[in-house]
Amino acid sequence: MRVFLAGIIQGARTDDGIHHQGYRKEIRDAVSVAYPEAQFVDPHEENLGRLEWSRDLQREMFLRYVTEAGRCDVLVAWLPEPSMGTSVEMYEAYRMGVPVLTISPMAGTWAVFSLATRTFPDLEAFSAFVHNAEFAELMLSPRDRGSSEVGGVNA
Repeated sequence: MRVFLAGIIQGARTDDGIHHQGYRKEIRDAVSVAYPEAQFVDPHEENLGRLEWSRDLQREMFLRYVTEAGRCDVLVAWLPEPSMGTSVEMYEAYRMGVPVLTISPMAGTWAVFSLATRTFPDLEAFSAFVHNAEFAELMLSPRDRGSSEVGGVNA
């Protein structure tokens, strides 16, 4: 199982700083306990020096990971506040039929409720879901990979 770790990095910051990234380890740990064979795609961890890169290299990296979000088995998005990059990754995963699991207090925002397969209020609720049969069923359910339709209703 390939898990895409999406989440706020710069968010609405206008400087070159980034938000605390500790949530990535917590998500990885929650999934790894239940699924030790899981592999993770983590744009933050894989590109630590990206803020010093040229705009062309940054653009190439961003677009590569957006594509990768649609190729994984599941996308987990950490959204304590809006993140344009995470929203684009969620959209691509949704478009390609990849389940989108969102950890966010913003379940009522259009981007979240339109793209998320499931939304959790916190890491504890997400971790409980990963450890129950419903997550395993979600991973085993057939998906329509490559759908270009937009919209739909979250249940």
